[in-house]
Amino acid sequence: MALRGMTRRDTGFDEKPKPGAGRPGRIARAMLAYCCATLAFVPGTPPYAQRAEWLDARVTQTTIVDTICVPGYVDRVLPSFEIQMRQKERLLKQRSIDASFASEYALDHRMPVLLGGSPNSPANLDLRRWEGRAGQRRKERLAVYLKRCVCTGDITLKDAQSAMAGDWSNRYPNLSSMSCSGF
Repeated sequence: MALRGMTRRDTGFDEKPKPGAGRPGRIARAMLAYCCATLAFVPGTPPYAQRAEWLDARVTQTTIVDTICVPGYVDRVLPSFEIQMRQKERLLKQRSIDASFASEYALDHRMPVLLGGSPNSPANLDLRRWEGRAGQRRKERLAVYLKRCVCTGDITLKDAQSAMAGDWSNRYPNLSSMSCSGF
């Protein structure tokens, strides 16, 4: 049974479509985009980077000269290597990643300790592949760069933390040509 060349009358379907029918997806998407854009500019909404469970309360803008800007700070506050390996093994098991692939993953601090992230909060820990555009090597390079910008006073700690939040790998695709004034 071919419907080619048939009209609505030929199919027995005489109802006229209601105004706006057939476009609910477009309207819903437009409303969702409007709501998201509105929420993004609500005053007092903390940025994603400011999740308290990710941050070390001892590190603030006023304490950076005594904390993250002191050489060796990270080595002093991180848990022992053995504890970090146990944390990594726990996350590998949680994600059902075979232990034979463990060397492909780093124990990642969602908010780097260099930028005031909590060194041992389980909420701040995750696994990240070493390689790739969003890999741990690139993330560490960006974190070191941002720490330098914070410690020289070119950007605030909060701005550096916000830069690391979310989609940092796409926001900063070319790490070799960055400047502290670009944040």
